[in-house]
Amino acid sequence: MLHASLSSNGISLPASERYVGYLAEVSARSAAEDLAKRQFVQNGYLLMRDIVDREAVLDLREAYLRMFGASFVKNGDFRRGEFSGLTPEGLPKHGFPGHPAHDFVRSKTFLDFVDLPAFRKLAEDLLGGPVVRVRRTPLRHFIKGQKAASRAHIDRTYIDSSKDDFVTLWIPLGDCPVEAGGLVYLEGSHQDDSMAAIKKETVPTDRPNDPRPITHDLKWMSDVTGKRWLVTNYRAGDLIAHSPVIVHASLDSASDLMRISTDVRFIRAGAACDPRWQQDWSADDGY
Repeated sequence: MLHASLSSNGISLPASERYVGYLAEVSARSAAEDLAKRQFVQNGYLLMRDIVDREAVLDLREAYLRMFGASFVKNGDFRRGEFSGLTPEGLPKHGFPGHPAHDFVRSKTFLDFVDLPAFRKLAEDLLGGPVVRVRRTPLRHFIKGQKAASRAHIDRTYIDSSKDDFVTLWIPLGDCPVEAGGLVYLEGSHQDDSMAAIKKETVPTDRPNDPRPITHDLKWMSDVTGKRWLVTNYRAGDLIAHSPVIVHASLDSASDLMRISTDVRFIRAGAACDPRWQQDWSADDGY
């Protein structure tokens, strides 16, 4: 059952069948390579359950949250990672130098995780050959009450590459129910160029000087396209791979359970890649 009140960037999204549906999913244990590829091409995404060990994901979550100190999480439980309501004094902006996320993505613990063979194998299956992991690997961290979420966008506006040459794996680092603010996808948008016909000046945006996001208003986007936003309750061990041309966004967090995730990207071996994406991620790098 859907959470009764959904929003993104503070704007309500009705939790009705007109606006919201569920992502299709497959089990990593039973999905053959050809089935995974067919679903990815057909849907523009591939939600895989239990692709990595749940405890390994929770180990990573715990290691990251321990960098904040015990007062940051409820009952000192770093593994579950519920927000206590107390932010460490003097904490830099998320992902800026000096913030735990900035240091963590450079750590051996994190790099060993994103280099797990299961991720590379899936990317090779979806792209049909050898791949190279893109070095820039962001770590996202959303907390209840922020009213800040990823705006509707496609990855291709951020990474200048052929749409058939790269894939994004979005990996929740811990359980992420709908109310915690996970990624949502605009159904069928990878096969629809209708947004190109909408005049940019008519699009509601809270970033008028940044042409990359489409809009921060998910209800508006659903209204003008007639499409639903697809959601799911993600679990530790799951991932979703998506096409660089599918429209996606995230919901606001309405849960004490903090949403922590990473974007692991692979590009086809030999394909050109923007050199800015071959540096370690920093939230102040402008990309």
